[in-house]
Amino acid sequence: MTQPLLPKARIPFRHLLLFGWLPSPIKIWAYRTFLGYKIGDRVKFSFGGVIVGESVEIADNVEIGLLAVVQGRRITIGRHSSIGTSSYVSCNVIEIGEDAKIREQVFVGGPQLPESRFSLGSRTIVLQMTYINPTKPVVIGDDTGIGGHCLIFTHGSWLNILDGYPVTYEPVTLGNSVWLPWRVFVMPGTIIGDGSVIGADSLVAGNIPPGSLAVGSPAKVIRSAPDFPRKPSDARRQEIVAEMIAEFDRFVTFDKVQITDAPPYRVYRRNGSDWRLLWLRAAQEPELGTVAGDTVLTEVALTESVRERYRATRTHWLDLGGRTRSAAGSPLTEELALFLGRYGIRLARDG
Repeated sequence: MTQPLLPKARIPFRHLLLFGWLPSPIKIWAYRTFLGYKIGDRVKFSFGGVIVGESVEIADNVEIGLLAVVQGRRITIGRHSSIGTSSYVSCNVIEIGEDAKIREQVFVGGPQLPESRFSLGSRTIVLQMTYINPTKPVVIGDDTGIGGHCLIFTHGSWLNILDGYPVTYEPVTLGNSVWLPWRVFVMPGTIIGDGSVIGADSLVAGNIPPGSLAVGSPAKVIRSAPDFPRKPSDARRQEIVAEMIAEFDRFVTFDKVQITDAPPYRVYRRNGSDWRLLWLRAAQEPELGTVAGDTVLTEVALTESVRERYRATRTHWLDLGGRTRSAAGSPLTEELALFLGRYGIRLARDG
């Protein structure tokens, strides 16, 4: 059979044979030495996980899962991001922010054009079995969540355009803090504004204004500001934080974590190791007596001077008011940050 002019290697078999089977430290060394990839510290490649690109930059603490394939011309992945088992991401330009999560068996790919681009913002998540087609650019903003079995297309074509059938090639843009629950179908040319929520099993086409709730097939806006979302009062916000911490304590004690009070701290102990948490309520001033490894959970935004002192003392923080967190964290910091994510609370890392 005569081959086409341009090769179309969907699966990089040669690269997998050369690098896929290597243990993570050796694979990273080979990537740096022979391919010139820029790879940060504490990066982990599982068996069969590979990245194939002409220009590759991977920041610290990135994880590439079992049999995951990432391939493109220019690839950048931000710190603390991960790509799950058997996921496949293929596009000319791949830009993934920090703390982004692509879960298992996600497919990103399709016919490529010079402008093809997949841009996934920071603190985003794409759940299992989602299919994204970035023939035209797919741009997804920060703090956006895409549920499992979602479909995002930038092109629609099959029947002959010369016979009058429609052929569409248009980019898709999802703003910041957008939520697509499971089984949402996004059509070419769709723009979803910041802070909008789409109902499960909806089909979205056209423009959805910021701060809207849209449902149906096709999706129609049924609620918008100021009715959606309705922000709780300060008193209710404090109650919500207390409820979340009580639930967190119940969650970790179920897994054999012991919690004791050592005012003004709470001490969490597991497997013989202790971690201290300082919980600052709305009217409390920041505690300046923290030591390295402590975690501060504050409901009121920290000032830059306080954050600077925490950096100097290597104190970790989770700032609900300012929506920031320390660049690194103890096991307690990371577990609490993950738990807060269950309530839609995502905090930008310092630095």
